[in-house]
Amino acid sequence: MRFEPFVALRYLAASRRRTHVALIAKISILGLALGVAALIVSLALLEGFQDRIRRQMLDRAHLRISPARGARLADADRVRDALARVPGASGVRAVIEGRGWASDSAGTAAMPVRYRNAPGLDDAAGPTARVNASVSLRIHSGEGEVIRLMSSRIRLSPIGPIPVAVDARVAKVTLTGAMDKTPEVEVSEATARSLTGELTGADAYEARLADPGKADQAAAVVRAALGDAYRVQTWRELNAPLAFALRLEKAVIFVTVALVILVAALNIVSNIALTVVEKKRDLGVFTAMGATPTSVERIYLTLGAVIGITGTAAGVAFGVGLSLLLERYHLVPLPSQVYLVTHVPFAVYPGEVAAVAAFALVTAIGAALLPARAAARLAPGEAIRLSR
Repeated sequence: MRFEPFVALRYLAASRRRTHVALIAKISILGLALGVAALIVSLALLEGFQDRIRRQMLDRAHLRISPARGARLADADRVRDALARVPGASGVRAVIEGRGWASDSAGTAAMPVRYRNAPGLDDAAGPTARVNASVSLRIHSGEGEVIRLMSSRIRLSPIGPIPVAVDARVAKVTLTGAMDKTPEVEVSEATARSLTGELTGADAYEARLADPGKADQAAAVVRAALGDAYRVQTWRELNAPLAFALRLEKAVIFVTVALVILVAALNIVSNIALTVVEKKRDLGVFTAMGATPTSVERIYLTLGAVIGITGTAAGVAFGVGLSLLLERYHLVPLPSQVYLVTHVPFAVYPGEVAAVAAFALVTAIGAALLPARAAARLAPGEAIRLSR
């Protein structure tokens, strides 16, 4: 073993005979471990919720083609054919959407909504609709009840112009998720065309991909085929504001919780500074025997690294273990009537754990740098004189 690590480990072991030095060393290790564990658990909690939001992103269309100008596609058949030729594309469908009002069958409660066509709705027994929870609560209509959808389009009648309206039975009420930007009602394509008056054509076309990760390459193929008259958006572009908010949230959480690690680093500074004061005589002897200032500095940097490695390892083990335990046994339940999940989710990613461990180690070694340099600048005679 080299000279510097040998002396540093001896100092750490010998400090146990001095209560105050041993106590500060234990507090330093414990504080660093708690900071690392808190940061890992916080990121695991954040990633657990964000994973579900990302899955909601991927559950929707991966490619969307809309007109660059205007409200409707100029050549809907050409757009559909271009999407159908994309490798791995499936579920190509026209998008018919508009804005209007939704009310209960008696007309006692109403609210503005956005309606759009969606697959999986059977109109064999009459128009059906899927509404999100916010719409259901506002108009007091649940599954099996009839709601009235009124379009902003009007038609002439013997008593004058009246809005186009459709009565639809609520087939399902969906919980409001992070992807629901506005109150929304989903109807069949026939009902959507009846409300908008668009008997042919489409407002946009959407498609899903077998590999959502290749959405950018697929979008480039479609742009080359259609030209600048159409706007081609991937699922990343459609959800860019939300994705930015998720990244910002993670950065804020990391910076905020990382302050605990920085506070723990102050304990490392005080512990090593106290060790320097206690071992001034040894410093003088080492320097008189030929130890260079660099070697003296390495002794205390090694001491800080040992404290950092011990605290970081304990924090990583505790944080990862706690996160996995909470996720495996669903120890933090949530009311399913309110939230989209039945428990608080946790997701541990090795890359994030490695980043937290690296940050903690760099912080611990950086905290040891100041007292280590102070020890290296101490002259041999001065060290022996001050230690009397």
